[in-house]
Amino acid sequence: MPGQNRLDSKKELRYLNRDFTSFKKALIDFSKVYYPNSYNDFNESSPGMMFIEMAAYVGDVLSFYIDKQFKESLLPYAEERENVVDLVKTLGYKPKATTPSTVQLEMYQTVPSKTEDGGVTYFPDMTYALQVDAGAVCRAASNSTNFRTLDVVDFKYSSSLDPTEITIYEYNDTTPTLYLLKKSVEAVAGTLETESFTFGNAKKYDQRTLLANDVNEVISCTDSDGNSWYEVPYLAQDTVFIDVANDMKKDAGLAQYSSDSPYLLRLKKTARRFVSELTSGNLTKLTWGAGVSDSPDEVITPNPDNVGSPLGTGVNRLDKGFDPANFLYTKSYGQVPQNTTLTIVYSRGGGVESNVPQGDITELVSFNTLNDQTAIPNIAEFNNAVSSVAVTNLIPATGGRGAESVDELKFNALASFPAQNRAVTKEDYIVRCYSLPSKYGNVSKVYIAPDEQLNQRDEVVDKEGNVLMPPPEKIANPFSLNFYCLGYDSNKKLVTLNDGVKENLKVYLSQYRMLTDAVNILNGYIVNIGVEFEVITLQGYNKREVVLRCMDKIKEFFDIDKWQI
Repeated sequence: MPGQNRLDSKKELRYLNRDFTSFKKALIDFSKVYYPNSYNDFNESSPGMMFIEMAAYVGDVLSFYIDKQFKESLLPYAEERENVVDLVKTLGYKPKATTPSTVQLEMYQTVPSKTEDGGVTYFPDMTYALQVDAGAVCRAASNSTNFRTLDVVDFKYSSSLDPTEITIYEYNDTTPTLYLLKKSVEAVAGTLETESFTFGNAKKYDQRTLLANDVNEVISCTDSDGNSWYEVPYLAQDTVFIDVANDMKKDAGLAQYSSDSPYLLRLKKTARRFVSELTSGNLTKLTWGAGVSDSPDEVITPNPDNVGSPLGTGVNRLDKGFDPANFLYTKSYGQVPQNTTLTIVYSRGGGVESNVPQGDITELVSFNTLNDQTAIPNIAEFNNAVSSVAVTNLIPATGGRGAESVDELKFNALASFPAQNRAVTKEDYIVRCYSLPSKYGNVSKVYIAPDEQLNQRDEVVDKEGNVLMPPPEKIANPFSLNFYCLGYDSNKKLVTLNDGVKENLKVYLSQYRMLTDAVNILNGYIVNIGVEFEVITLQGYNKREVVLRCMDKIKEFFDIDKWQI
């Protein structure tokens, strides 16, 4: 406009300056263009240059922190541990405060001998074989590191994967009086600690932080009424694994397989659940759900009017997505503890110092037995068996280490993100089958293939209509995967899986398979083979020794542990 002051016109600004020099140059150029008459002394010693350089300094510092913050928001370039921990959580990875060492312990006990044929044949009296509960505490002699057993040690139960070794321990002249029973059990380092938290009125997503900064596992969570609360990977998961004894009371049809699968795996739906996460300060924080009502969910949401928030009317809302979390008072994300006290038992410790050498774990601190003492004929003999329990480690404890480094957090998170703890590939399913604990039955060989029954023949008939060859038996879901499985018997011979093991495997895989994946658990085929061979020995070698060595090599080559279906 005519008469408009030049200084009131729109000024050209540049946003590409990133360091002190470029900021200073831009400010000098800006002053020369827009303030030529107000200031023109750009000597380094002039007062005006002091203010220009101070403004450039502030711009340089702000630019640095903006670049730094942006860099810390990207996982590949983040350097601060607190930021890396938060970023890997967004990928579903749970950082670890510390990693405890693990070890295979050998547990021993003695039982008296007995005979049923007048003293001709003696064998151990398994009436006094103990069932040692999981959680038995052992201690290393070198640094007093505690170890906790992870499974029940049942000296009565023996299988190819969990054998009970029996040897004569004591003689009276030529008569065996005591037998020694040996079992192996996995143990993990850590000291058990207990903390209690009191809850008043219900509060959504209530949180508590454990005092220890080296928690490696939450063992149990129990409220004042004796109810158990279960840890889950995420609050939306409403089922957890539990095991029950395989007997007539639990399942009359599968009780006949209790020798091969002494426990049955079950899924339990529960609203009492929580999640744990590692904070930036290396502490463990527990978070409970959002269900603040005492009423069942079916009472809160009895009809579709309560679904979604808000729920509009008319066809224009038919294609909208509704989140089940919008059930504001339901237990979709778990129940909130209220007016109760929760007792948390957790394991802390581990680290590098828990890697103890061979033969160092010899002190049995405490253990509990699961035997029904009302059925024991001689309590004194039973007490002798309890007092005879001993442990040792024939191999060193390994795997203990401190918290993950920044680089390890990045790589571990990127490795776990694609799988999302789900079985996707054939190898994922095979690993899951082999991961089934031995107390639910052993799965030693697995082969997975797509089902081909849709490509199979129909029945074959002759000209008169007589059926010469019936069609193969059809499976309920022809679009599924066929799992051909085999196990071991007590002599480590391949056998087909019984219905008890198959049921446990089906329940176990249900938590990891994709919704659209169907699984047929079938029996694998066993083909026994023999080997005939002839050898010619060189001069100067013992022929019998050469033949024996050849037989050993053939046995080693055909060792069943080295072969897959």
